[in-house]
Amino acid sequence: MNPKHFALGAVVAATVAVTQVNAAHAQDAEPPFINVGSYAIAFPLGDTRNFVPNVSWFGANWEGQWRYKPKTSVGVSLGLQDFFDQTRGTTTFSSGAVTGQQSRELLLGTIMGIGRYYPGPTLGRGFYAGLGAGGQFAQQYYQLGVTNPIGRSAFHLAIAPEVGVVTPIMEGLDAVFTARFTATTSNGDYLGGGARSFKFITIAVGMAER
Repeated sequence: MNPKHFALGAVVAATVAVTQVNAAHAQDAEPPFINVGSYAIAFPLGDTRNFVPNVSWFGANWEGQWRYKPKTSVGVSLGLQDFFDQTRGTTTFSSGAVTGQQSRELLLGTIMGIGRYYPGPTLGRGFYAGLGAGGQFAQQYYQLGVTNPIGRSAFHLAIAPEVGVVTPIMEGLDAVFTARFTATTSNGDYLGGGARSFKFITIAVGMAER
């Protein structure tokens, strides 16, 4: 099974499972736990854009948030973003140049601890600002024509400031809109030689079960 399909399935399954477990809390205005699943698109920056310049339309996130203080929650976030590009032409590397159809893919998986601050009267609703910190696993693929793909991977420390808005749409269910900037440490030995730092901006739309 393709890793990105497996990871997306895991995100969806986790969201559904936790939703069922927490159905009894749906009428609580400020529940002890909030379950969030979202779809995300991402805009590459820096080394990410140098390898794959295209916008990523394949992304998924799951978050679990626990009430910490009247206006603050803490939790965990799992994310997957897939960048892909296919072109024809000539690319020059340090070891020489190649010509033909070229496929590039960058699969980025993150796991972070998160903190959120909600200045409004209800925890988990309205505007919020947050910060995530944790790790990112990056898997890089390159394929020329029908040759076997070449892969590189590494683990990076990551940080992700974010802002968002949560608005109720029905009893026990909210719509979530999030903008996040993910930055990582430079690490690994990627294609072309040397370490890389894969940065990107994410815009996500999701649902929160209370």
